[in-house]
Amino acid sequence: MGLLQEIKVPLIAVNDTSLTVVEISHANGDHVQKGTTVMVFETSKTTYNVEAEVDGFINYLCEVGSDYEVNDIVARIFSGKEEADTATIPPAELQPPAVHHQNGQTIAAAWTGITIFSNGAKKLMEESKLNTEAFAGRDFVNLTDVESLLGIRKTPAAPKTAAAKQVSAKEQELPVPANSTKVKLTGSKKREIEYLGKVQSTGLTSTINTHVETDGIFIHINNALAVLKNSLLPVIVYETSRLLKIYPLLNGYFSGDSIILYNDVNIGFAIDIDKGLKVLNVRNADTKQLSIIENEIVDLSTKYLDDKLAVEELTEISFTITDLSGEDVSFFRPLVNMQNSAILGVSSIDQKLQRLYLSMSFDHRVTEGKLVAQFLKDLKNRLESYRGNGGKTLTSTITCFKCAKRLSEDLSDTGFAKVLTPSGEEAYICQSCFKGF
Repeated sequence: MGLLQEIKVPLIAVNDTSLTVVEISHANGDHVQKGTTVMVFETSKTTYNVEAEVDGFINYLCEVGSDYEVNDIVARIFSGKEEADTATIPPAELQPPAVHHQNGQTIAAAWTGITIFSNGAKKLMEESKLNTEAFAGRDFVNLTDVESLLGIRKTPAAPKTAAAKQVSAKEQELPVPANSTKVKLTGSKKREIEYLGKVQSTGLTSTINTHVETDGIFIHINNALAVLKNSLLPVIVYETSRLLKIYPLLNGYFSGDSIILYNDVNIGFAIDIDKGLKVLNVRNADTKQLSIIENEIVDLSTKYLDDKLAVEELTEISFTITDLSGEDVSFFRPLVNMQNSAILGVSSIDQKLQRLYLSMSFDHRVTEGKLVAQFLKDLKNRLESYRGNGGKTLTSTITCFKCAKRLSEDLSDTGFAKVLTPSGEEAYICQSCFKGF
C-alpha cells in the first residue's frame, strides 16, 4: 500500500515553463487504469495528454484553468482509495541532482547543458540576489526549487489564480463597463501575448515592404502543384528556405548578449481556421522539393483541423511566414515571434494591378534594414521568375471565347480584343467574331 506515481508538469518545449490544466478526467479517489488519460495540459502550441503509468486511485492537486510550473506536482496515484481521498502534500524540498557511484564514492551527476529557469524562479532569484551557480548541474529550475533553497516553506502545486498574481499598474484591469461581457483569455493566448511581446517590447523592430508582379505567375506554378492550385505559399516556403542559407542572420534570434543561429532551416507557416492560431513546422525546408513542401503543408493543415498535431510539428521553428493571401488583405505588419529574428507577411493579390505585397518585420538587435531589403529583393526576383513568358500571358493559351480559335492561329495583323463576356468574365475575342462575321 502507498504512493505509486507522482504526476509532475512536464517540460514539453523550452518556452513553456508553465502549462495550463484544461481538463481533469476523473474525480479524487477514482480508480484509474494504466494507459488512460487522467488530465490534459495546454501549451503555447498544442495540448498534451497525461496518462497513468500504473493502476491505482488518483488524487488531484490542481484545478482546471490554473497555471502550473514545470516540475510542480499536480496529481498522485495511490494503491488504496482511502489514501487518495485523504492525501496531502508535505512542504517541498529541493531535489538534489541524480547520483552515481564511482570507485566507492558518490558523485553528483551534473547536467552539462544549459539550465532553464522558469519566469517565477528568475524573478525570485533576482529579488533575493541568488546566483544561478546555486543550481549548477540542474536541467530545469522552477519557483518551488528556488523557494526551497531559500528556506521558504510552500505547498507545491497551489493553483496560480489571477487573484494570487501581482501585476504592475500598467497591467491592472480596467473597470468592466455596463452592458459588456468579460471573456477570460485562454492559456495559449496568454502565452502568445507573452512571446510576441518579448520581441516587440524592445522597440527595436521594423518592417520593410516590397511588391511582386504576379501577372502570369501561376501558368507554370500550377503545373507543379497537385492540390494548392493558385497558391503561392509552397513556392514562397521553397524559395525563402533557400535564401535563408544565404542570409543566416534571418534564421536565428537574439539572446542575452549573443545571436543564436539555427543550423537547420525550419519554416513555420501560421494557420488559424477556427481552432486557434498555430504555427506549423516544415522541417529542413531547404532540402525539399516543391512537391514535397506542398504535401507537408497539406498534411500539417489536415492534422491541425483534426487536432492531431505532434509537439515536434509545432516547435523549433527558425523562421515564420504569415500568409493572408486568402483573406483579401492588401497590406499588414506581421509581428516577430519569440526565438525568431524575422517574419514574412504575404498579402492578397491585387487582381487589378496583378501584384501582391511582401512585408518583413525584423529584430534590429540581430540584423539591419539593408540586409532585409536585399533579402526581399532577391525573393521578389525569384518569385517573379515563375511568371510565364516574362509576365506576358502565352499566346498559345489565348483563345476566342466564341469560336475557340487560338491567337497563335490568327492570320490577321490586328490581334484579339479583350472583352467582358455576357456573364461578366474577362475573355478574348478574335476580330472575325468581334465584327460579326
